[in-house]
Amino acid sequence: MQFLKAILDLVFPPKCEICNSLGPDLFCKKCFAQISYLKPSTFVHSIGIYENALKKAIKKFKYGKKTELAKPLGEIMARYIQSNLGRQFIDFFVPVPLYHKRYHERGFNQSELLSHQISIMMGIPTVIGLLYRLRETIPQFDLPKKDRFKNVKGAFAVTAPSFVENRKIALIDDIYTTGSTISECTKVLREAGAQEVHIITLSRAM
Repeated sequence: MQFLKAILDLVFPPKCEICNSLGPDLFCKKCFAQISYLKPSTFVHSIGIYENALKKAIKKFKYGKKTELAKPLGEIMARYIQSNLGRQFIDFFVPVPLYHKRYHERGFNQSELLSHQISIMMGIPTVIGLLYRLRETIPQFDLPKKDRFKNVKGAFAVTAPSFVENRKIALIDDIYTTGSTISECTKVLREAGAQEVHIITLSRAM
């Protein structure tokens, strides 16, 4: 197996998916250094500003279907959580769900993939299907800011409220823009009885 990998590396040398520089890392140290980190807050945590290498990585991951980028990006999120929140503040992770039509069109939910990688690193479970998207919504970036909260109002539901009650939950998503989607998710989790809901996104649009 190692021999086959060595042959493949000679024919198709490994490279950074962001800057194309040759090397073993999908997200190289040079690109990693471009992340503009944000200071942690009480319940809303975004790792970095949506710009430069981080923006390119998310676009390739989400729209270019480079799902292998979930590993380095999820690891960035896990390290941030370990440094700023720790294990004791979270019972489990819940990724922001996609509507089933969009899920089948894309073939994956980027938030689920990120959450799974965080779970692997931290040993805290990811719970899929607990938060459900009831209807299709217009992509938020296609709407003016004033219409985004209305667009997602009533779009989410909790499938098992008893599982949520008195739990400390971390919502996982890729980008925080106006916060309308993530706020609606937080609202339904709190209404279902969650003790705390932390919002953790890979990036934040500024």
